[in-house]
Amino acid sequence: MNEQDEREILQCIEHTMVADAKVIKLAEQQLFEFQKQSGFATFLLRVVSNTDIPLNIRLSSAIYLKNKIQRSWNAIKREDGIKADEQQIIKENLIQALVSNSQNNHLRPHLTESIRRILNTNCEWDLTSAIVELLSSGKQDYVYSGLLILFEVCIVHRWDMSDSRQTIDDVISLVLPIVEGIASQLVSQNDYRSNELLYLILKCFKYACLNNFPQYFNNTDKLSAWIQMHLFLCSKPLPAEVLQLDPADRSLDKRVKVNKWAFGNLNRFIHKFSRPTKSISEEFVSYVLANLIPSILEDYFKIIQSWSDQSLWLSQASLHFLIQFLEKCMVMDQIYPLLEPHLGTILESVIFPCLCASSQSVELLEDDPEEYTRRYFDMNKEGSTADVASSDFIFVVGHKRDSQLSKILPFVNNIFLSYSTNENDIYCAYKQEGAMRIISTLFAFIDPSADLEGIFSHYIISFLTQTKYPFLTARALETIAIYGNPFEDMGTLSKLFELTYTHFLNSNILPIQIEAADALKTLVVSNPNIHSHISSQVPGIMEKLLKLSKEFQIDIISEVMEVFVERFSDELTAFGEDLADNLVDQFLTLGRSMVESSGGTYSTGDQDQEIQVSALLQTMTTMVMSMTKVPLIDKFLPVVKFTIVNAQITFLSELVDLMDSLALSSQTLYNQFTPAVWEMFHDVLDSFQTYAMDYFETYLVFFQTVVTHGFPKDQTFLQPFLEILSVKMESEIDYDVEGVLDILVLYALSMRDTPLFDRALKASSNDELEIDDARIVKTFLANLFVKPIETLQTCENEGATLSMLTKWFSCKFSSVFAIKLQILAIIALFKLPELPSCVKGFTNQFSDKLITLTEQLPEAIRKRDAISKGDDFIQEALEVGPNGEDDEYFDEYEDDLNETVLDQINAFQEIHNFFSQLQAQNPSKYQQIVGSLTDVKRHSLNVILEFVSQN
Repeated sequence: MNEQDEREILQCIEHTMVADAKVIKLAEQQLFEFQKQSGFATFLLRVVSNTDIPLNIRLSSAIYLKNKIQRSWNAIKREDGIKADEQQIIKENLIQALVSNSQNNHLRPHLTESIRRILNTNCEWDLTSAIVELLSSGKQDYVYSGLLILFEVCIVHRWDMSDSRQTIDDVISLVLPIVEGIASQLVSQNDYRSNELLYLILKCFKYACLNNFPQYFNNTDKLSAWIQMHLFLCSKPLPAEVLQLDPADRSLDKRVKVNKWAFGNLNRFIHKFSRPTKSISEEFVSYVLANLIPSILEDYFKIIQSWSDQSLWLSQASLHFLIQFLEKCMVMDQIYPLLEPHLGTILESVIFPCLCASSQSVELLEDDPEEYTRRYFDMNKEGSTADVASSDFIFVVGHKRDSQLSKILPFVNNIFLSYSTNENDIYCAYKQEGAMRIISTLFAFIDPSADLEGIFSHYIISFLTQTKYPFLTARALETIAIYGNPFEDMGTLSKLFELTYTHFLNSNILPIQIEAADALKTLVVSNPNIHSHISSQVPGIMEKLLKLSKEFQIDIISEVMEVFVERFSDELTAFGEDLADNLVDQFLTLGRSMVESSGGTYSTGDQDQEIQVSALLQTMTTMVMSMTKVPLIDKFLPVVKFTIVNAQITFLSELVDLMDSLALSSQTLYNQFTPAVWEMFHDVLDSFQTYAMDYFETYLVFFQTVVTHGFPKDQTFLQPFLEILSVKMESEIDYDVEGVLDILVLYALSMRDTPLFDRALKASSNDELEIDDARIVKTFLANLFVKPIETLQTCENEGATLSMLTKWFSCKFSSVFAIKLQILAIIALFKLPELPSCVKGFTNQFSDKLITLTEQLPEAIRKRDAISKGDDFIQEALEVGPNGEDDEYFDEYEDDLNETVLDQINAFQEIHNFFSQLQAQNPSKYQQIVGSLTDVKRHSLNVILEFVSQN
């Protein structure tokens, strides 16, 4: 690359930053051509290090360099690949460039990312000597650069398994002793720069040592020293200048992050190294349990006391990791005795305070109700916060150490009692929130005989009637929402519903509205006896829910709507079309917003929208299934078209459920598919020309409905559908082929035709696919039932007859569907004027199997009906073992969930008709079949025939 080229490259880089789109595009095209030349990446690296060049051009060069390495480092043979000699030059100069620019916050991230991308290419680049040299320099800037490089090495090797850790273990053995010396000098320093170095050290330690067992830990003295350093950092008070910062800004300070990472590393340590594994010896675990964890707990108890008396400030993240550590100790039988004497202190000094309201939380409610709602009530929000960890701790106490409930419940009750005499004390009100969060977490573990309803009648109702503390109202409503038991006292239930309903309709405080909606859902689900009393209020509730769902995106609202639609479909029928219009409008608004923003980075807001869209689709499906008299197909068609056309695959499962329900609704209302359903199906077929082929399995339930109910009356789209099945039959993915086989079974029964059967036989004989024998056997049986001669001829042509019969007789089917299918297939064979020669030798086996299947059918019907009645009937009817062993029928139960042609066929009547007609019309054949039976089987047949004739 000559000087002229270099000048032109700099000019192009400069032109990419102008305001003219045409100039930018031309410059990018020129750069794309330049980057094919040898020396391009080396030149960019020189530009980055040249302080005479403007910073914006150096920054763009750093970004181009990073991307060039990503694209071309492993492509030596490609025209634009970075060749070996240039790679060596880059590696030699990249470290120096980082050292020179380590204080430049703009350039440094791109240089470290370039190092990581080279390391990620499996390039043999040993940076150990460079790291050691920088760390041993005694100069803080060089030490910082050394730690940056060490961090990149550690993060690249962070998932190396125990049998492939040689590289990172070698680095650790040489580097960590030097890092230990540096850390020992930094831990007592309070300045920002020193703590920035400590922050890097803790991150390096995590990625090098806390994912998989490092050989370095075999030296337990070294390990103990690291643990002690972490504990020192956990208990180290923050300097005054940090404490003077606003709490939100405080957590961004490196000194606070050092504290957080110290707690986080210790928490990760106990979770990773407190039980023996393939790479962690029992001896090591014994040392950890006997020496390290007790030492950590001892310090943690002191830290809790210091935090409780406010002599030590801890961030939410630090508290989160501390409490998670304690939670882990709660479930470890060897460690729990160390924790048990302190459990009361832990509860009162850290867990309970973290669950209480505070001036900060109340301020958030007043300033930003939406953020408050998401922070404190959205269960889909994940965060490293102290209150979430505290709730989890309380749950573990209830689940694993329920004997402690006798100490916790009186504590909670005393908190509740204190409110009646201190209603005007804001701090007492804060504590009521903590008490409600504890009791609601423990509902599932409290003895049902306990007077839980008394909590609601004595305390929750009073929190709902007060108006001074909105945060208490919201939390009381959430407590109702979590309590899933039916209320026995109708007075309490009536009062709770009235207050909840009033808050829902009249409050203008968002979290109160949201939690009131959730509480209404629980009251309706758990107390069906109130349905008739509140039915007149349901349309008003639904109207408010729709309004609320437009204003705030949270899946709770859609879940509530779904419950009301499902349980009050008659009351909402008149409201159904307006409800559908509202849901469609919301969906399309959200959907268009997501499509427009899909080119950017994924954010929390995107996740919230996805949850809302998914919930809306589920509510639509529930509407279609529940409001069976309301034609909603045309209403929801735009939703289906939008999702398919815009390839919104995130919602494919929900969309397929909606399409399936619409197709079934059309069949129920009109006994056929409407044009809108066929339009929907046509859009699906079109999508298979672009993206949908990869998601074939997701569409199966919808395709099965189309095959069963649609194609028998309209074959317009039959051929392109069969072409899709033909393509998927050639798939190298077993579940794709098995999905096609399932459809072909239903297709044969509905259309009385056997397409693709020869291809199915070939696929089933492919050992690499490992197709489930039951799938091809059912396809074979369905085809035998509708076209026995053609089916056997295909088997003969493929040399598969004996193989299919062997597989059939080896399969143990237990579903009603499979048993009936076998019965009908055998009858179809016996109805032939003469059995084809290829199966004639199996007459006796067919005869015996026919009677055996007929004997099994009543038991299968009993099991199917038992499961359809619900959980209360399953154990008794299916004779599930005391340890919950599955009955074989469970494996095939799904067969009996699908509606098929066989549902309309009475197999017992078919058997009776067959034998009666055969005996009258062809006595010799009758004798051949019956004569081959044993006396026991013959008796069974006579009993069956007699029973059918009398019924």
